[in-house]
Amino acid sequence: MASDSITQINLNLAFPKAAVAFVIEVGGSDGKAPSFHLHVTDSSGNKVPFKADASPQLADWVRGYTRWLYRARVSASYDTEAITGTFADGLTPEEVLQGVQDACDMIRQRFEPYDGSVLS
Repeated sequence: MASDSITQINLNLAFPKAAVAFVIEVGGSDGKAPSFHLHVTDSSGNKVPFKADASPQLADWVRGYTRWLYRARVSASYDTEAITGTFADGLTPEEVLQGVQDACDMIRQRFEPYDGSVLS
């Protein structure tokens, strides 16, 4: 990424039928690889942990999704609160944007089909 490029992306990807929203934040500047942060909220805006007692679907999903993010050029890990990571070095802003689109598409494919809440 060019040293004068700044990447700031904030998304709230909501799935009302599933009763969750995915909050994605991407940021970086000064030639550093942009960071990636994702957490999930309920319809009231409260964070939903990646735990089976909060949502078995989210607890199952987070493991595979974190590994899958490599295809979107994000090296990521997760804990019970969030997924965090970093985009690969040297990506252009357009490549980062494509990675974010791919990351959102994968979330949409999994959570858009739900007809009911995924929360326990």
